Amino acid sequence: MQDNTPQKSPYETDRTGGDGRGTGRVKPQDIALLHQRIFENLSYFHEFCEKHGLHYVIGAGSCIGAVREHDFIPWDDDLDVALLREDFEKLFECWEKDGDKERFSLYRTTDDFCAFVPIALLRNQNTTWVREHEAGLTDRCLGVKIDVQPLDEIPANPIKRKIQRFFAYPYILFLTQRPPKLKQSKLRQIGCSILLFLVRSKRIRNWIIHFTGRQVRKYNGTGCEEVALNGFGGARKRSDILHPTKILFHGATFNIPGEYDPYLRRHYGDYMVRPPVEKRLPLDQPVFYDLNLPSREYIARRP
Repeated sequence: MQDNTPQKSPYETDRTGGDGRGTGRVKPQDIALLHQRIFENLSYFHEFCEKHGLHYVIGAGSCIGAVREHDFIPWDDDLDVALLREDFEKLFECWEKDGDKERFSLYRTTDDFCAFVPIALLRNQNTTWVREHEAGLTDRCLGVKIDVQPLDEIPANPIKRKIQRFFAYPYILFLTQRPPKLKQSKLRQIGCSILLFLVRSKRIRNWIIHFTGRQVRKYNGTGCEEVALNGFGGARKRSDILHPTKILFHGATFNIPGEYDPYLRRHYGDYMVRPPVEKRLPLDQPVFYDLNLPSREYIARRP
């Protein structure tokens, strides 16, 4: 007799009972606790944005979870939120004055600090989540994170758009200051590695970031209908951020893009269908995680 029971991954069936610590891909038994820690970040971020009048939405694959599951995708190990550039900058101004720096850390690349990502990170001080490129770092919180993405207006004119994307390449590269892992384009990955090797001066790198950043952001405030992450990819309607849809996610109400269905179908196709069971795996593979160990204690214990 044929078994027609839908297959499920361990992340859908074996979700609790772990010790909250490990190396590499998070264990299925720890995924529910990881989701709770990420939810702590999101809840605080939502409250902070509401308090300071900042427009944000849950984006990318996290938005799929919000719509399809009204919760995290069972095997997902991160969460993305996005703001228009104006609110992204205001977020940091407000954070300096009013952020809960005891429980959370918010940072991005500046002239004197490299975040190793082209976005901002909000991290949970009461946890530890160390990714490969962070091993050995002691100058930042290494807790569970959510990705905070800045969205820049993109022009409708195809030539202007190509020029903007041209400048977005080095802008993102020097914000990140590490070669991207591009399975689809080894040549581009090699090119990025060579450019980073040739341009090692901190002063020149900062100049490149400021110059290319101005070109990427030049259309902000001009009334463009669409925005994209750092003016590069993931285009969506600007109105989707300013006029979000409220949705239940993990037992609380948060913001997702106003017209979320066209946005998700544009980037993910039939997002309501789960991928094959063999692909239902977390993407990140930290060198170490402890969901109950404060980042400060982890750093202090390192030899």
